[in-house]
Amino acid sequence: MSNKSNRSALYLAKQYSVTIVVGGITLQNHTLTTIQLSELLKKKVPVLLLDVRDVEKFITGSLVHENASTRNVPYLLMKEQDKPLDEETEKLAQNVQIVTVCTTGNKAQKAAALLREHGFHANALEGGLTAWKEQSNEPK
Repeated sequence: MSNKSNRSALYLAKQYSVTIVVGGITLQNHTLTTIQLSELLKKKVPVLLLDVRDVEKFITGSLVHENASTRNVPYLLMKEQDKPLDEETEKLAQNVQIVTVCTTGNKAQKAAALLREHGFHANALEGGLTAWKEQSNEPK
């Protein structure tokens, strides 16, 4: 393999396989499982649960925990503005781990990536609220 090929492979590996540690918990590829989120919340790691679904869906229920703040900032709104977060939410997001949440995790992945582009520490909940409800045996 040439040096150029090695560099390309390394670039792709860095781009698509990311490992970080938050509150002693190892996260892969900017996502965390429901079990990892539960551990972060139990350890009282500063977390902002950012529900990126539309307001109508957020009103019907979201992920709420006594050891975290929960906010609703729809992903489409984040994309359309110069800044992804309003001033109040941006203040809450400083020096905390942002966990983006949606129904299945797809929109949350996009929102977390957008937030990281703006310098925030953001990861998506893998499987979204559906996985959270299954793991915690909450009614759907």
